Amino acid sequence: MKQKTWPDRSDGVRFTAFPLSKPNDNEENIILSRRSKIGSKPSLSPTDGPDFSALPFDILTKIAASFNFPNLLAASLVCRSWRDALRPLREAMMLLRYGKRFKHGRGGVRRNLDKALDSFLKGAARGSTLAMVDAGLIYWERGLKEEAIALYQKAAALGDPAGQCNLGISYLHAQPQNHKEAVKWLHQASIGGYTRAQYQLALCLHQGLGVHRNLYEAAKWYLKAAEGGYVRAMYNASLCYSSVVGLSQSRRQARKWMRRAADRGHSKA
Repeated sequence: MKQKTWPDRSDGVRFTAFPLSKPNDNEENIILSRRSKIGSKPSLSPTDGPDFSALPFDILTKIAASFNFPNLLAASLVCRSWRDALRPLREAMMLLRYGKRFKHGRGGVRRNLDKALDSFLKGAARGSTLAMVDAGLIYWERGLKEEAIALYQKAAALGDPAGQCNLGISYLHAQPQNHKEAVKWLHQASIGGYTRAQYQLALCLHQGLGVHRNLYEAAKWYLKAAEGGYVRAMYNASLCYSSVVGLSQSRRQARKWMRRAADRGHSKA
């Protein structure tokens, strides 16, 4: 597949979703019951520590909306109140798992995007931003961009980096385009360490899309994304070092990043 790297107005990154852990069907109930029986301790009195159960359910579910299964499971073990509050999100994780099976034709089922979308939407209705993003991906691929953007907006507002990144990319490609909103959400995901967003933000800064053209800032974000393992950013960071674009010329650094890009399969490196 041909890769676009150095800034081009048609350049874009395929929307992405966080990978999902794959627990066994009964893993949640088994682990929760096992951990509640083994090593259980008497509950602490209010003077011994904070009362976690006092946290309102709506705030807790918003905080945990972007959790993956291991983190959600760990949070469910804090106290009974959290376990009850997070039940819809644990159900959403199961629905997300089924949806990915249908989307990719894994786990003994045939690929079926309609069933995948149905599972993702049910997971999204239970508050999972991961499910919102996956449902948005299918909507976007089907040309239903308004529906996709609506889901990305919900996920982004709840702090999901993939949702923020996809929302930013959506604003770059939707009609009409909204470059300022794109930069806003790409920056939000970038400061959270999301490498695809960092690369896309660097492209916007390099081209002057939605923001004043700033080669220094562009190079900085290329380098951050490269250090985070994003291959296209490695290639562009090498070009920045060799062409003196926002970075001091360094043949050694240019060779290093070009070599890393090549080792990871970049077609132009």
